[in-house]
Parts: sequence; structure tokens; C-alpha cells
Amino acid sequence: MILKQITMRIFPSGEIEAETHGIKGKTCLKLIAEIERMANAVTNDSDFTKEYLETDNNLEINNEQEDFA
Repeated sequence: MILKQITMRIFPSGEIEAETHGIKGKTCLKLIAEIERMANAVTNDSDFTKEYLETDNNLEINNEQEDFA
């Protein structure tokens, strides 16, 4: 089984950098959109990995919110 993960970096400027690993097809776009929603952010630039051209029908997205305040 291939590990599916998102690597995120938050810079002092407030900029957020996210990179998907092991996530195939357009699912990565759904995950990035969810990160944008949770962080109240907008994507300024993006590049597709080779995995974007592959498909994966087994990934589920959990949209539960946590209150960190």
C-alpha cells in the first residue's frame, strides 16, 4: 500500500506551501481545495506531479472540522 500524505509548510509571512504525495488523479485538487477552505487561503501557484495523470478510486476525504481556538 502506498502512503498518501500532504506535506505543508507555513512560513512567517503567512504563506502556505502544500505538496501531495501518493495521491493520484484529480483527488489532489480536492484536497488542496479543502486546505484552502480550512486556512481561508487561495492558491497562487501550482504544479502537477506525475501522479496527477494516474487514477485512484479508493481515497476518501474527511471534511470534519476541529476547533483549535
